[in-house]
Amino acid sequence: MSLYLILLFIVALVLLANWLTQQNNPTFNILFDRVLLVFNLPIIFSGILLALLSPEAIEVLRTQGGLLLDNFPAAGAAIGLMGGWGVLVSLRGVRQFLARWLPFNPETAVHTLALYFSGFLVGNTLLTLTQGGLTEMAVTAQAADIGDLVVQQALFVLLALFGVGLLIRRNGHALSERLGLLPITGAQIRMGIRWIVILVLVQWVAGAIWALIDPAQSELVDSISGELFSGLDTVWEWFVLALAAGMGEEILFRGALQPVFGVWFTAVLFAVAHVQYGITPITLVVLIIGLVLGHIRQRTNTSVAIFVHFGYNFVLGMLALLALYAQQFVNAGG
Repeated sequence: MSLYLILLFIVALVLLANWLTQQNNPTFNILFDRVLLVFNLPIIFSGILLALLSPEAIEVLRTQGGLLLDNFPAAGAAIGLMGGWGVLVSLRGVRQFLARWLPFNPETAVHTLALYFSGFLVGNTLLTLTQGGLTEMAVTAQAADIGDLVVQQALFVLLALFGVGLLIRRNGHALSERLGLLPITGAQIRMGIRWIVILVLVQWVAGAIWALIDPAQSELVDSISGELFSGLDTVWEWFVLALAAGMGEEILFRGALQPVFGVWFTAVLFAVAHVQYGITPITLVVLIIGLVLGHIRQRTNTSVAIFVHFGYNFVLGMLALLALYAQQFVNAGG
């Protein structure tokens, strides 16, 4: 229930920011900045309090409060940083400074909120990375449910649609054009296929190099990935997952965010969103993929980026499925 309340709160904020942007009232914009600042002050305080807890208080929170954290000081630091980022974003001078390097409008509530949520994405990733690490993840990893994964990507699409002004500032063709959801030509499909092959090769080369440099960590991550996707054992399931991820992530990152923040910033956010196992060579691969997809979006449209993302995911899924079938065949023969 709490997750749905958080999502409802985020959607409400996005709708409010779009309404304020449509009104273009300086007084309303200033009020929005003040509310954002006040909202984040308790978050900073909570982070500091969490970081300074005594061992006795931590034990009480774990046993009686059910707060499952492995590293309370690190969690407090991450939460405090998220609140601090929120305070900085609420200051127009800070946004105007950042706008020297990022192509966003520091005066609009929509772009302010997008910048705010971007920092929270980074902070949440830092929070996750400080708790347990790969060893804990290997113990607690569970098979992902295809339905949950599709719902998550659907929420990305809804966030992107509301973010660019669905029902308030844009509808119909204007909405599709803003998100880059345009028809794909035959030439673009051929170009996309070439990029799919290149990205799969990049993934394979990076994985091979990583296995040579740090075989233990590479094997651990492979085992975690194998457990997470162990429930996907048919071509149809991988097709659905690849399509959902391609549509959800591309519509949000390349469709909605890239025109606001540019190729590099969006690619970094995309890589941060995929840092499930810590900073590894695969993180660099995801960054490269984000840059390639950003380039594709810039040169063509988001629809082509969706096609490439889908094709890349689907090919990797088919390779994983082929390896699974081969292992089952070997086991049956043995």
